[in-house]
Amino acid sequence: MKRIEAMISPERLEEVKRGITKYPSMKSAFVVAGTQSGVGKTAVSLGLISAFRHRGLEVQPFKVGPDFIDTSLHTLAAEKSSRNLDTFMMPASGILRTFRMNAAAVNVVEGVMGLFDGSSAGGEGSTAHLAKLLDIPVVLVVDASKLAGSVAALVHGYKTYDSSLKLAGVVLNRVGSERHRALLEDALRGVTRVFGVIPRDEAVRIPERHLGLYLSHEVDRALLNELSRLVEKNIDLDALLEATTGAIPSAEPESQLRAADGVRVGVAMDEAFCFYYPENLEVLRDFGAELVLFSPLRDSLPDADAFYLGGGYPELYAEQLEENASLREKLAEEVQQGSPLYAECGGLLYCLEQLEGREMLGLFKGSAKLTRRLQAVGYVEAVSVRDCLLFREGERFRGHEFHYSTVNLNADTGVDFAYKLLRGVGIESKKDGIFSENALASYTHLHALGNEKAFLRFLEAAR
Repeated sequence: MKRIEAMISPERLEEVKRGITKYPSMKSAFVVAGTQSGVGKTAVSLGLISAFRHRGLEVQPFKVGPDFIDTSLHTLAAEKSSRNLDTFMMPASGILRTFRMNAAAVNVVEGVMGLFDGSSAGGEGSTAHLAKLLDIPVVLVVDASKLAGSVAALVHGYKTYDSSLKLAGVVLNRVGSERHRALLEDALRGVTRVFGVIPRDEAVRIPERHLGLYLSHEVDRALLNELSRLVEKNIDLDALLEATTGAIPSAEPESQLRAADGVRVGVAMDEAFCFYYPENLEVLRDFGAELVLFSPLRDSLPDADAFYLGGGYPELYAEQLEENASLREKLAEEVQQGSPLYAECGGLLYCLEQLEGREMLGLFKGSAKLTRRLQAVGYVEAVSVRDCLLFREGERFRGHEFHYSTVNLNADTGVDFAYKLLRGVGIESKKDGIFSENALASYTHLHALGNEKAFLRFLEAAR
């Protein structure tokens, strides 16, 4: 398919580029949304990130919602950390600060699910809610593989459902032929701008597994190059840039209490443990902690005052985790002697006696196994029913969970739970957060910008 004709004059394009370069507040920013899940938002987002970078522009990726996997792919394409913007887990002030503080020349915000999917139609947690909070336009990705004239009614509905939302235009994905393309473009004349028409290409597909797409370290960069080529050939990048450029306010400076100077936190970071929000680590640093990264797969245990085990795929690396017995034994010993340890999801599985029949840390009596069926996905609202490492009794908080594993705890050992879930699944019977005096492990992922006091308590326990 031939590239669509330019929709703006060369003079206007140069004016836009000069504005982005000369005036720091002038930046391109837009949300890549979908009519529903599975329309190709991630592929289009990755292609746009790579294509704009090929043009010499600095690109900052963001992701609506709690997803760790898409952000890892964004990071690979942009060569800078992608940021989550989650209106359920993060306060509005934290979202605006994260967006404004990290904004670059071009800012690509990948949406989640369909444009209006959330706790209510267009409500909390939805892509539409986030777009309105940031006050930036939406580029709607439509899977047009089974559409012709009906595409006009579909897009018209998305455009008019919420008049406060700014729809910049659409990208039509998985188009079958030139004739199909002509039918779609004719139908949308007078409805909205068409930025691009992408042909069906089964060869350009990101591989998937039980938790979603493959992670960045498992994806061949050649795939990103192919996505970039597809986007550059079939999307009018100049028109997209022109339609989405405006002023983004600077982030207000924020003072931070350095209450944990000198505290060293060992952070598990490798292929098995890689699900961390950048802000979770940044908040620890802002409080004064020194972070020491280590691999439970292959390293020895670093000298640290506390340990943080994030989520990831320990079930895929259970054999290697078992084989690194010296680190397991040393880490268990450190925790038993009083070093604080906080573990989320994959970290929880590592804290048990066994995972997939392999020996793990043994900090809590029980085992875990992978299942073919999804066990839990979605947001969590919880209340702490005990004083524990992060929360005090009665405190409420929000997070999310996503796992295909189950945990079987040894009932006769008196394992207790710190969290009662008002929303969510948890480990069992809407309970989560197994704990001891100085250790806490749960399926619930937390975002530090919604739980700064909790992360400070973690450091205070180490201090």
